[in-house]
Amino acid sequence: MISKRPDPLLATGVALALLGTPATAQAGATVTGPVTAEVLEEIQFAVLLDMDFGRIAVNGAGGVVELDPGSNNRMCDSGLICTGSFAVSQLHLTGSDANVQVNFTPTFTLTGPGDPMLVEPQFPGGPGAVINLTGGARTVKFGARLHINPLQAPGVYSGDFSIDLEYH
Repeated sequence: MISKRPDPLLATGVALALLGTPATAQAGATVTGPVTAEVLEEIQFAVLLDMDFGRIAVNGAGGVVELDPGSNNRMCDSGLICTGSFAVSQLHLTGSDANVQVNFTPTFTLTGPGDPMLVEPQFPGGPGAVINLTGGARTVKFGARLHINPLQAPGVYSGDFSIDLEYH
């Protein structure tokens, strides 16, 4: 009788093939984790004080009048005479106790009886500045630079600027 011995290479190949086969799970486990979300209040604002450059006398050459929101001061170029009262804009913001990003249009115009005048809003930190609504409220101030044209026609000029407030 002839007996056949097992081929060692064949046995090794079968063992290696079994090593690559995934084993079936013997026990299952369920993992849970907490999930939370906070919905923030809508940001509201109230205008406490409108921006007002005051009264300005133009001596032919024109110039710049600046309302500084940090110091509440008005500065006039030497070719201009600024008189009377003036005001930086004040807004009272309310919402959730969180950070808010403040953006605004980089320029706008004042129109009236003469040529339009260019205005550049001024805000501490510039466009994109982030402020905190501590306790859900904050008052912010906006100033601006008003560019008065040479020989600007006398009269009352007005305009509007846009502010975008978003949670950050």
